[in-house]
Order: sequence, then C-alpha cells, then structure tokens
Amino acid sequence: MEQYDVIRISETFPTEDIIARWIIGLAIIHNDFIYLKKKFFMQSDDISVLVTEAPSNFKYLAASLREAIFYIEESERTPDIKNYIESLPSHITELYSKLTPLFRTGIKADLLQRLTNIRNVTFHFSKPHRSEIIEALKGIQDQVMFFEDSNERFLYAEHIRNSIMLHSLFELDEINSGEYQFLISELIRDIKDGFNIFVEFSREVNKNYLKSFL
Repeated sequence: MEQYDVIRISETFPTEDIIARWIIGLAIIHNDFIYLKKKFFMQSDDISVLVTEAPSNFKYLAASLREAIFYIEESERTPDIKNYIESLPSHITELYSKLTPLFRTGIKADLLQRLTNIRNVTFHFSKPHRSEIIEALKGIQDQVMFFEDSNERFLYAEHIRNSIMLHSLFELDEINSGEYQFLISELIRDIKDGFNIFVEFSREVNKNYLKSFL
C-alpha cells in the first residue's frame, strides 16, 4: 500500500513568510509547465494537428517561459529570496545558474527578447490597423489556400497567424535569409531546454523546502 505524507498549509506555507509564498509560485509554474510540455511536445502523424495546433501551443509555451524567467529574475530583487536561493544545495544552485543566462542582463537575453516579442504581439490578437497583420498579409499574398466549409478551422487564418508569429520572432533579414526554419528549430530546442531546466529546478526547490515539514 502506498504511503502518503501530509502537510498542514498553515505550518508549511504561513501567509506572512515570503519564502513560502515564493515556493508556492514556483510550484504553480511547475504544474503549468508540466501540462504545457505534454501538450506541445506531443508526437502526431496527423499533419493537420502539426499545422494548426502546434503553433497555438507554441505561443502559450513561449509566453509562459518568458513569464517564468521574469518571475525568478524579479524575485532576486528581494534580499530574503536572493539569500535563500544562494543557501540552497549545490545541485539546485547549479540548475539556477542555467536559468540566469536568460535574464535581461544574461548572455541569452536575445532569447528572452524573442519570447517577449511573441508574447506582446500574439496575445493581443492583431487589430486590422496593426502593422503585424499588414506585414503578414503582404508576405503570403501570392498563396492559394484550400477552403472547406465543413472544416472547423479556417486554414487561411492559420497561415496568416503563423506569418504574424514568424515576423514577431525574427527580423526581416533573418526571414529573407532562408535560414529561418533552422532558427525556428533552434528556438524550439532552446525553449524546450528552458522548460526542462525550470521544471527540474522548481521541483528540487519544492522538495528541499518540504523536507523540513515531513
């Protein structure tokens, strides 16, 4: 028979304890990330799934990683949290050191900026007067697309949405270079790595914290 541990919220996560509140924040992000990883990094042989669902999932995944990085970067500004992170076991601080390059001052800040761009552009749904929808339409003016009234999705909207997303992620010279497909693959790999590290970090932090209460 499985054994379960029990925690009392008032003792484990007292309202007035900022470290407890920070730990809860990490746990919430962790749970969201587990769901998004399963949703986005699924395998499917159905081309319609890859064309229509993956970009939408990617949008949420990219924006979520961006918010998670901001969460820990801004948390560092609180001395108590900063000191707590520095006091964690070495295997946890090593994981943390793999996330800090994504900070706004980190060596991978360009990745954070791309995540910020896609979040700012795609989460507000492009208004008809906005430049991103105009540029996206210009880029696919010569395309001919299939339309079927019985289909639940509008395929042309998917292509336009993907074009908006592409232009939010890359500069025009990057797109015109013909290497943007490689850049997208590299970006997806970097985001996946970021997700995996954050999940491991938040899990280890929570496990280490709970040890004192079990």
